[in-house]
Amino acid sequence: MTLRGGAVATLVAVAALLVLAASAPAAQFGSRPLKMGSKGKDVRVLQRSLTRLGQSTPVTGYFWKLTKRSTKGLERAQQWRVDGKVSRKDAARIAGLAAQAPKAPTATTGTVYFVRGLLKPEIALTAQSPGSAAVDVVDVASGAAVARLTVSFESAGTADSRWNGLTASGGIAPDGSYRFDLAEPGDARAAITGGQTDEFRLRRHTFPVPGQHDYGGAGSRFGAPRSGHTHQGQDMAAACGEPLLATETGTVAAKAYQAGGAGHYLVIQGAVTGTAHVYMHMVKASWADKGEVLFAGQQLGKVGTTGSSTGCHLHFERWTAPGWYVGGKPYDPLKELRYWDSYS
Repeated sequence: MTLRGGAVATLVAVAALLVLAASAPAAQFGSRPLKMGSKGKDVRVLQRSLTRLGQSTPVTGYFWKLTKRSTKGLERAQQWRVDGKVSRKDAARIAGLAAQAPKAPTATTGTVYFVRGLLKPEIALTAQSPGSAAVDVVDVASGAAVARLTVSFESAGTADSRWNGLTASGGIAPDGSYRFDLAEPGDARAAITGGQTDEFRLRRHTFPVPGQHDYGGAGSRFGAPRSGHTHQGQDMAAACGEPLLATETGTVAAKAYQAGGAGHYLVIQGAVTGTAHVYMHMVKASWADKGEVLFAGQQLGKVGTTGSSTGCHLHFERWTAPGWYVGGKPYDPLKELRYWDSYS
């Protein structure tokens, strides 16, 4: 077939456009505004940054409802304008915050994970053929397997498996050090080839005040006398603006303001123990609304002195199951706090 001059010119122009498109660099984060419907590598950077800043976000490269929700969560937490969009200015601020945030755990000895946490210990297996294989989660201290993970392969290749901190019987694994061992190569003829290949630590809780803090004296203790009542928590003095972390993965059960008492407060109903964790006198309302899932170690607010308070501190309460003012009872959290403080 012979092409006329005009057709040849058109094809050349189209080919040139395709070459330019193929060679055009992917959009860099901050080079354009991002909003619902945006796609690309820069959206992936945004999603990873949001997760690193405490807003769990799937990394899909597509800006849709979950990414917008996470963006709004960060905007509330930082007291920015809440619109669920990322301007160039917002991108620069997010990049700066992400650069200062703690890095996600990597496959190194001593890495800490939390039961049902946002980040889970993960092991990679490579199979030589279709089939299945099994990996044991071993308690380093006792040498006993506490859980078994079964990995299935539709064909030869690599697959990942994660552990959420639950035992084979469905119970909660105790705080300790663990490792992954290949239990059965199976008919997949699999081998461990990556992921968390070193020992790692598992914890149910983290300490709520990662910055400098003080447990105070007798007046800060659970049961200390107050006007018309007794103290139902433990006070920990810290500088105003210090971050406050979720001690256990769970769901926000209450969020409110009490001018004559708790100030800005938040209650988390733990998903691991079924007990409640209460934070009072925060500097401002938490970004997390009632019903929001928070993960252990995730920032929920900042130390303040709102309500009936004489200085910057966290008033922290612990309530037995089923929870805060729904049948549970307050108890002295000091022993738990000191234990969490010892390794956090």
